[in-house]
Amino acid sequence: MPRLPFRFTPRSTVELSIAVLLALVGLILILGTRDEYKAGRAFNQAMDNYATADFEDVHDSLDDAIEAKPEYDAPQEALAKIDLDSGKFTEATALYERLQRRQEAAGGRASLPVLIGLAVARVEAARAAAASPEALRDALPDARSRLEGILATHPASGDVHVNLATVALLDGDLDRCRAELDKVLAVGNISPDALPVLYNLTGVLALRERRYDAAIAEFEKVKEFQPDWEVPKLNLAAAHAQVLNAPGASSALTNRAAAALRKILPEIRKSRGPLFARVCLALGAYSLRPQGNQKPVVADALRYFAEAEKLAKLSPQAIFNRAIAQYLDAHAASRKDKSAYNAPAAEFARALADPKSSARDRFVASCLLGTIEHERGDPKKALEHFTLAAALTEKSTDPFIRAAAPQVTISLITLHYEAGEMPKAAALLEKAEGVTNPADKKKLDALAKQFRAAPVISQFVCKREKLFTDSDLRVAATLLTPGSPNPLTPERVTLTLLDDLAGTAKPLPFQLDGPSLCAIAVNLPQGKYRAKLTLTDPFGNRDEDASDTVEIDRDPPRITKRVPEAGATVAALKTIEFSVEDTLGSVDLAAMRVMLRYPPGSSVATRTLVSGGKVQFVSGDGSIARYSDITPNVRAPVAPDKFPKGEYRVIVHVQDTLGKARDIEWSFTLAP
Repeated sequence: MPRLPFRFTPRSTVELSIAVLLALVGLILILGTRDEYKAGRAFNQAMDNYATADFEDVHDSLDDAIEAKPEYDAPQEALAKIDLDSGKFTEATALYERLQRRQEAAGGRASLPVLIGLAVARVEAARAAAASPEALRDALPDARSRLEGILATHPASGDVHVNLATVALLDGDLDRCRAELDKVLAVGNISPDALPVLYNLTGVLALRERRYDAAIAEFEKVKEFQPDWEVPKLNLAAAHAQVLNAPGASSALTNRAAAALRKILPEIRKSRGPLFARVCLALGAYSLRPQGNQKPVVADALRYFAEAEKLAKLSPQAIFNRAIAQYLDAHAASRKDKSAYNAPAAEFARALADPKSSARDRFVASCLLGTIEHERGDPKKALEHFTLAAALTEKSTDPFIRAAAPQVTISLITLHYEAGEMPKAAALLEKAEGVTNPADKKKLDALAKQFRAAPVISQFVCKREKLFTDSDLRVAATLLTPGSPNPLTPERVTLTLLDDLAGTAKPLPFQLDGPSLCAIAVNLPQGKYRAKLTLTDPFGNRDEDASDTVEIDRDPPRITKRVPEAGATVAALKTIEFSVEDTLGSVDLAAMRVMLRYPPGSSVATRTLVSGGKVQFVSGDGSIARYSDITPNVRAPVAPDKFPKGEYRVIVHVQDTLGKARDIEWSFTLAP
């Protein structure tokens, strides 16, 4: 069976599979998504394609994800970044500003990608409109100020320092650029997407200083993230454009990077080797990327792919890119326009109904119709067509159809899975246990693992944090439902705040940002709190967790059981006694101080009876030793003085372990 033009990764285990249909009709690519599922799966596919520069398909997948779930931020953040890379600064700025307002309204502050994107979008817009180098330099301080402002809330973000280094490079300030790169190393925190930019910047600095060996060494690091950059000439040319453009490349600078690659192409064409094939594949992918208002140059992409295929076996991703070019060339319409499928769908329906059509033609037609109906968002019709394709595989002896049978089964399993029809999906999965092809078996194993995966709650914390008051709680967790075909929704989550002291439990409102949960409880009353979290998936699997106890202690300790009591008259005085209590039991005994003030005119004005949590005098009967530790039931011996009659005043300083303190005083009269 020929190698499939299908990219199957752990992040896209529920992606629709389809048979590779070689023969008279060529390669068939299933690009299907459906509305209720594409918010999760389409975004994952978009990120896979973005990592390999499949920008046309990235746009399509992101548009599907946003259409399915407008409140899902991640696809919109990715789309804004792609608009930056494409030079669509007005669109990127508007989208980032909309995300900032919504995120600030929901969680108090915008995400780091949004804040960085706004700073970059505005400076890149200024670059595109700048009439002179001076005009560009005038725009850079605003970008620098915005990025430095982000550090106030994200001090450990290496990505911000990478962008500050880029601004410094645009400003011609190499020392400042180097200093910002040193800060990246100091914070030791950078996203994988920013690492190639970091290495490119250090490489450009080396180039500016004519340290070519050092520059090549830096670009060798880049190829760990950009495998196409394996030869110094290609690395230097492509990295030069990337460093100048990253992040948020303008169309002009992106075109300059492509021009650099095209300039290298004649130099390596004579080698007719792997490097030439890789450059052709890179230019083919670039040709599929929209440039401003211009559509992808599909003819150029097909030419580059054809030249590469003459020299090397295409990788799965290269086949995927070529299939996109063939699809665009055949239909000359964006996949967002569902009416573009009307004409090919009619042709496939005709072939399916024609009694003269061969079994192979009918099989191909049923698979393609299932693909189109799935892309149109009609899973019921898609199931009908793939069910017919499965029936044809059972009756056929055609090696091509038999080889494609596992792919049809995978398509049916995925469609039933997306529809929540787990028994049917499981039955087909069991039926497919005899598949021996390693690639097909790997896909089926991934689907089986997906079905069995239970929800997982991780990184669940509940902690006291001063957000608005000293008595606020922040709850956070990461929620995963790997067995679910749909994005996580609030209906699948239950978050309860338990007050063990009061014996109450009440729901706690929360926010979901993809898999991240966040909740805030403001100005809570005194109590002992725990958060309880339950996560379920559509198939009844669940996970549950409870946080550690967090105490909210508002009041300092208090005193009870005073001896002598306030206002009492006593005939003798040997000890001052009382009990100290705290609602949450957190009295700091070592900080207690007890003083006895004698009546006016006495030879002694004041005696300290307890200091630092220790008594200062021995009791008359010897039962209490001097400097012994006090307990919450305080017995403090008085000094062996001759006590004049009159009014005595007791002054007690108490505090808890959180530092909340009070001074308590009361009087009594000694009348021997």
